[in-house]
Amino acid sequence: MTITNEPLVGIQARIEELHNTITEKEEQIMARNRKLKDELMKEISPEHIVRQHPFEAAGVTFLAGLLLARAMRGHKSPSIRVEPTQHSAPSQHMSAQSKTALSSIGFEMLRSMKDLGLTYLQRYLEKKFR
Repeated sequence: MTITNEPLVGIQARIEELHNTITEKEEQIMARNRKLKDELMKEISPEHIVRQHPFEAAGVTFLAGLLLARAMRGHKSPSIRVEPTQHSAPSQHMSAQSKTALSSIGFEMLRSMKDLGLTYLQRYLEKKFR
């Protein structure tokens, strides 16, 4: 009496076939993911956005710089003035110095953003008129 292993061989062949199919599908999904990632990175890159919408980008940059400078500088009301006393704590003095430093940084960032926006706008206009 011999027992035939044909059903077992058929099942193993089917398992191998399914394993190969799963591997192929996994590779296809990974390739689609890479392609989608590349397309998405291209679409959301700052260069692409500025090239697609140069005037809007310049406006947003300008407004962001204004808001940042205003936030760094804070509101100063001319009617309310606090005179420093001789007994002021060192932490208050450091706070005034840090506010001044932050204000300077804010103005520098505003200038940098303005220059960057104007440079992009200039390049865009040069390409349009060529």
